[in-house]
Amino acid sequence: MQSFNSVQIEKNIIKQKVKLKQLSHNYKINFENIEKKILIDVEEVEKLKIQNKKIIPEIDYKNIKYQLINNEIVDLVKKRGCVVIRNVFEKEKVIKWNREIEQYIDENNYYEDQKEKAGLDQYFSDLQSGKPQIFGLYWSKPQIEARESESMAIVKSWLNNLWKYEFNNIKIFDPNKELVYADRIRRREGGDASLGLSPHCDAGSVERWIDSAYQKIYEPIFSDKLMDYNPFNAQFRDQTEEISSAAVSHVFRTFQGWLALTEQGPSDGTLQLIPIIKSMAYILTRALLDDVPNNSLCGSMPARALSVNSKYHSVLLRALISIPKVYPGDTVWWHPDVVHAVEDKHHGKNYSNVIYVGSTPYCQKNFDYAKKQSAKFLEGKSPPDFAAEDYEVNYTGRATINDLTALGKKQMALESWD
Repeated sequence: MQSFNSVQIEKNIIKQKVKLKQLSHNYKINFENIEKKILIDVEEVEKLKIQNKKIIPEIDYKNIKYQLINNEIVDLVKKRGCVVIRNVFEKEKVIKWNREIEQYIDENNYYEDQKEKAGLDQYFSDLQSGKPQIFGLYWSKPQIEARESESMAIVKSWLNNLWKYEFNNIKIFDPNKELVYADRIRRREGGDASLGLSPHCDAGSVERWIDSAYQKIYEPIFSDKLMDYNPFNAQFRDQTEEISSAAVSHVFRTFQGWLALTEQGPSDGTLQLIPIIKSMAYILTRALLDDVPNNSLCGSMPARALSVNSKYHSVLLRALISIPKVYPGDTVWWHPDVVHAVEDKHHGKNYSNVIYVGSTPYCQKNFDYAKKQSAKFLEGKSPPDFAAEDYEVNYTGRATINDLTALGKKQMALESWD
């Protein structure tokens, strides 16, 4: 974990940009070559969008459960860096969970608590659309049930296995053992125009340039070898050191994701993605060009989300699309390097609700976090990665250790996997 000293970080940015430029024979030509390759993908997305054809791959959960996925679908998921996995849960069960969460919020006067603690979480403060209505709740029983379910474990195992995780007989992570990463809830009312999020990436902003492990991950990109770069290579991903700040993820997620609690789709204030897995190469090398100040990384700030904006990344933003319509029980997943956003306005009439989940496989980095997180869970406090709002300490109906299954206790690092 890196400490947050803005002066030191700025000096380090200047220093590391010099180093990264020197990895290439010609950093300007390297960017031009990357831009040409990315532009092919951008134009493909634009063409499919005009033709009203599917862009984001979609898979039914049963095909994962019974191992009926062909290589063509796997290749498409890896190319796009995202996937919709449908029917992970029965619709009726999820509708019930949505009602229970609403009841949990109302019975415990969350809205009154929230007014008192507004401003504690500053993670999205630099993104143009302002702070979204994401609820700082982690331990409701529906959230626990969704995380520890067998179907979710099967989905996450499949996602983890898309990665190359073993090198010289040493596993970076175990793809079939999952550690819970407790995250929040989004509940967005129809007609809302205040809760959008501009395009960004999580899991580090300036760290992607200045952290030594990230530099090893992205070395092929900076060294004129884009074709050798594999975004699903897990080597060094478990060694990154993030700048300490509320809502900056300190775990390695093979995929970020969420579970739909309500029906939602384009124009319903929902998720948007740039479905180009190597788009990070464009972002990283763009920051090295001469029109970007030496102490700047195209608007990305420490302890905030990585910014993707029209000033520097207009080519990429042409490929920003909304996810297809999803229904209660469907899940959406995206690689940690995939740019995502939330639509500025919810034009629909009904709530657009989700439970945030993430695929967090068993490795030392994630286990260390899970141990800290479990201590917070036992007290009903906010997890270590998030602002210490601690709404749920005295909440009625909060999940406790007695609500965890045997699998749930292992995933929460409260019992051993052995």
